[in-house]
Amino acid sequence: MKTLAIVALVLGMGLVLASTVNAWWPRGGYGMGYGTADVEKLRSFQKETLSLRDELMAKRFELQNEYNKPTPDSNRIATLRKEIVDLETKIQDVADKYRIPPWGATGGMMGRGMMGQGMMGPMYGMCPMGW
Repeated sequence: MKTLAIVALVLGMGLVLASTVNAWWPRGGYGMGYGTADVEKLRSFQKETLSLRDELMAKRFELQNEYNKPTPDSNRIATLRKEIVDLETKIQDVADKYRIPPWGATGGMMGRGMMGQGMMGPMYGMCPMGW
Protein backbone atom coordinates (compact mmCIF):
# COMPACT_ATOMS: atom_id res chain seq x y z
CA MET A 1 0.00 0.00 0.00
CA LYS A 2 2.88 2.34 0.83
CA THR A 3 4.46 1.69 -2.56
CA LEU A 4 1.22 2.47 -4.36
CA ALA A 5 0.93 5.81 -2.54
CA ILE A 6 4.52 6.73 -3.43
CA VAL A 7 3.98 5.82 -7.09
CA ALA A 8 0.77 7.88 -7.20
CA LEU A 9 2.56 10.84 -5.59
CA VAL A 10 5.45 10.67 -8.07
CA LEU A 11 3.06 10.45 -11.03
CA GLY A 12 1.03 13.38 -9.71
CA MET A 13 4.13 15.50 -9.26
CA GLY A 14 5.24 14.56 -12.79
CA LEU A 15 1.93 15.72 -14.23
CA VAL A 16 2.12 19.02 -12.37
CA LEU A 17 5.68 19.57 -13.56
CA ALA A 18 4.80 18.68 -17.16
CA SER A 19 1.84 21.07 -17.23
CA THR A 20 3.94 23.87 -15.72
CA VAL A 21 6.71 23.41 -18.27
CA ASN A 22 4.16 23.32 -21.09
CA ALA A 23 2.55 26.54 -19.85
CA TRP A 24 5.88 28.39 -19.71
CA TRP A 25 7.64 26.83 -22.68
CA PRO A 26 8.59 29.42 -25.32
CA ARG A 27 6.65 29.26 -28.56
CA GLY A 28 7.10 31.10 -31.80
CA GLY A 29 10.25 32.31 -33.50
CA TYR A 30 13.36 31.08 -31.78
CA GLY A 31 11.53 30.83 -28.46
CA MET A 32 11.73 34.56 -27.90
CA GLY A 33 8.33 35.76 -29.06
CA TYR A 34 9.75 37.68 -32.02
CA GLY A 35 7.68 35.72 -34.51
CA THR A 36 8.71 36.72 -38.03
CA ALA A 37 10.03 40.20 -37.24
CA ASP A 38 12.82 41.57 -39.41
CA VAL A 39 16.22 41.47 -37.66
CA GLU A 40 17.13 44.98 -38.86
CA LYS A 41 13.88 46.35 -37.45
CA LEU A 42 14.62 44.64 -34.15
CA ARG A 43 18.10 46.17 -34.06
CA SER A 44 16.71 49.63 -34.80
CA PHE A 45 14.07 49.15 -32.12
CA GLN A 46 16.72 48.10 -29.60
CA LYS A 47 18.94 51.08 -30.38
CA GLU A 48 16.09 53.56 -30.23
CA THR A 49 14.69 52.20 -26.97
CA LEU A 50 17.93 51.56 -25.08
CA SER A 51 17.64 54.62 -22.86
CA LEU A 52 13.93 54.00 -22.28
CA ARG A 53 14.58 50.39 -21.31
CA ASP A 54 17.40 51.45 -18.97
CA GLU A 55 15.12 54.00 -17.33
CA LEU A 56 12.35 51.38 -17.08
CA MET A 57 14.64 48.97 -15.28
CA ALA A 58 15.79 51.71 -12.88
CA LYS A 59 12.16 52.62 -12.11
CA ARG A 60 11.35 48.98 -11.41
CA PHE A 61 14.25 48.76 -8.98
CA GLU A 62 13.10 51.98 -7.30
CA LEU A 63 9.62 50.49 -6.98
CA GLN A 64 11.03 47.27 -5.52
CA ASN A 65 13.06 49.30 -3.02
CA GLU A 66 9.97 51.28 -2.04
CA TYR A 67 8.01 48.07 -1.45
CA ASN A 68 10.89 46.72 0.66
CA LYS A 69 10.79 49.65 3.08
CA PRO A 70 9.28 49.04 6.52
CA THR A 71 6.63 51.65 5.72
CA PRO A 72 6.27 52.04 1.93
CA ASP A 73 5.12 55.42 0.66
CA SER A 74 1.91 54.73 -1.28
CA ASN A 75 2.15 58.05 -3.14
CA ARG A 76 5.68 57.24 -4.30
CA ILE A 77 4.54 53.76 -5.34
CA ALA A 78 1.67 55.19 -7.38
CA THR A 79 4.01 57.70 -9.04
CA LEU A 80 6.55 55.02 -9.91
CA ARG A 81 3.88 52.69 -11.28
CA LYS A 82 2.55 55.49 -13.52
CA GLU A 83 6.07 56.28 -14.72
CA ILE A 84 6.61 52.59 -15.51
CA VAL A 85 3.39 52.41 -17.52
CA ASP A 86 4.37 55.59 -19.39
CA LEU A 87 7.78 54.14 -20.26
CA GLU A 88 6.24 50.86 -21.39
CA THR A 89 3.82 52.83 -23.58
CA LYS A 90 6.69 54.78 -25.16
CA ILE A 91 8.56 51.55 -25.86
CA GLN A 92 5.44 50.00 -27.39
CA ASP A 93 4.99 53.09 -29.59
CA VAL A 94 8.50 52.56 -30.98
CA ALA A 95 7.69 48.87 -31.54
CA ASP A 96 4.58 49.94 -33.45
CA LYS A 97 6.67 52.38 -35.51
CA TYR A 98 8.92 49.54 -36.66
CA ARG A 99 5.94 47.21 -37.03
CA ILE A 100 7.42 44.76 -34.62
CA PRO A 101 4.76 42.25 -33.58
CA PRO A 102 3.42 42.80 -30.07
CA TRP A 103 5.63 41.02 -27.58
CA GLY A 104 4.01 37.71 -26.94
CA ALA A 105 1.80 37.71 -30.02
CA THR A 106 3.35 34.36 -30.82
CA GLY A 107 3.05 33.16 -27.25
CA GLY A 108 6.77 33.39 -26.53
CA MET A 109 8.42 34.05 -23.19
CA MET A 110 8.85 37.72 -23.99
CA GLY A 111 5.08 38.04 -23.93
CA ARG A 112 5.40 37.66 -20.20
CA GLY A 113 8.59 39.66 -20.25
CA MET A 114 9.74 43.11 -21.08
CA MET A 115 6.79 44.78 -22.73
CA GLY A 116 3.81 43.03 -21.30
CA GLN A 117 4.49 42.43 -17.66
CA GLY A 118 8.01 43.29 -16.74
CA MET A 119 11.30 41.60 -17.27
CA MET A 120 10.61 38.82 -14.80
CA GLY A 121 9.35 36.52 -17.54
CA PRO A 122 7.19 33.65 -16.33
CA MET A 123 7.61 34.74 -12.72
CA TYR A 124 5.04 37.45 -13.37
CA GLY A 125 2.33 37.37 -10.76
CA MET A 126 4.67 36.06 -8.08
CA CYS A 127 5.88 39.55 -7.29
CA PRO A 128 3.72 41.71 -5.00
CA MET A 129 4.39 44.66 -7.30
CA GLY A 130 2.60 43.05 -10.23
CA TRP A 131 5.45 43.17 -12.70
